Amino acid sequence: MYAHGLGDCLLLRFAKADGGLFNVLIDCGIITMATGARQTMKRVAEDIAQACEGRLDVVVMTHEHWDHASGFSAQQAQKIFDAIDIGEVWYGWTEDPQNQLGQRLRQERAEKVQALAMATLALQRSPNLAAQERSKGLAAMLGFFGIDPAAAEPGAGQPIQRTRAAFEYLQKRRGVKTRYLYPEQAPMSLPGVAQGRVFVLGPPQDESLIKKSTPSKKAREVYELAAEAGLVTSLGAAFRRMALGEEAHAPLDDCPFDSGFQQSSKKSRVSPGLEDLIVATWDAPGEEWRMIEEHWTQAAETLALNLDAHTNNTCVVLAFEFEDTGEVFLFPADAQVGNWLSWQDRKWRVRSAAGSVDVTGPELLSRTVFYKVGHHGSHNATLSAAGLEQMNSEALMAFIPVFKAQARMNRWMNMPFNPLVNKLMEKTAGRLVQSDEKLPTAQQLSGLSPGARKKFLSSIQRDPGGLYFECSFG
Repeated sequence: MYAHGLGDCLLLRFAKADGGLFNVLIDCGIITMATGARQTMKRVAEDIAQACEGRLDVVVMTHEHWDHASGFSAQQAQKIFDAIDIGEVWYGWTEDPQNQLGQRLRQERAEKVQALAMATLALQRSPNLAAQERSKGLAAMLGFFGIDPAAAEPGAGQPIQRTRAAFEYLQKRRGVKTRYLYPEQAPMSLPGVAQGRVFVLGPPQDESLIKKSTPSKKAREVYELAAEAGLVTSLGAAFRRMALGEEAHAPLDDCPFDSGFQQSSKKSRVSPGLEDLIVATWDAPGEEWRMIEEHWTQAAETLALNLDAHTNNTCVVLAFEFEDTGEVFLFPADAQVGNWLSWQDRKWRVRSAAGSVDVTGPELLSRTVFYKVGHHGSHNATLSAAGLEQMNSEALMAFIPVFKAQARMNRWMNMPFNPLVNKLMEKTAGRLVQSDEKLPTAQQLSGLSPGARKKFLSSIQRDPGGLYFECSFG
């Protein structure tokens, strides 16, 4: 579990019957705001190459975000990964070129990224200080997709998407088998690993669940905007005009309103008396706060949040089960509400020593002994009743890949979310590891029996160089 910054990178090594190791890498990235990101990710990739002796059997690319994929980019550690032998890469079904819904979701995501890049550029150029401030939040969101808003010049076409290039690196690399994961598929075995299998929990194949992101104030889940496609088109056109400034010959065919409602701002329809009143009040010096010309630009923030949440809900979610002990390791990446809810109805028919039995999503949660906390400990990526409360193993431990200082640089002041951290401390009896902190103290582990405390402390250690935590099970 790499403690390299705000991003996910987990290396799983399973003992094989022949004495070798089966190596699985889940994601490899760091947030754009991180200082020295390139050097850090090169160091991580070099350690991976050494730890797996130059061979990764599987690489899991959970979703298209920079803090999960940047290590595979040409700007960071791609050359190091070029030298590593890689057997398979696993993607969610949303990346399957034969899946029509997946194709549409990818196209929608690309259009949203383009519209947000244009919005950020337009707001940066605005003389309005509030608009400029708004652009900073949008730019931070675009960082997930490796976008530099300056590359989104009007008329320049699609901006360069470093994240997409990094995300597709292994898909396009010769000699690497690509596998697309569907939640209804039978659990997968790990060749050479006795008693080990992998269940695919997500992403859901229901579009409404993919677009169900955050719980409401009443703890219910809500749907997002139903007419996003039209919204994206209209916003993109509006921000393009804003970035260009007033253009006398700009086409208006893509405006959201009928031409009969269009009116030039230079054409006045008010009486001279009303015009004098406007000049003396709304247009008077110091009264700029009354103006609402750019109030509509707040819609870009809603679009950005939806883009982020919907991308997170397309995450690959895996549960690694050890058949002999029944123990489960859960890796939900950044999955949010819709993804989590879909696991409640998930069921597989599997073989066991007692014959064919059903395994359900809630049952896998109940047997989870290792939980990689979703979305760096954010408030909407670990469900309560349909999530953490179902993790009832007395051996449960959790790991939060988060750097609070880097989160604050990106304006995420509540990452990790303190109420969630407190609940995790309670559920794990103190066996909670956070990547920017030291190992749990004896006081934090005081709720464990002496035997359980000794077992936990003997199973985990931190690299003297601070690059990773290493946990041993078995």
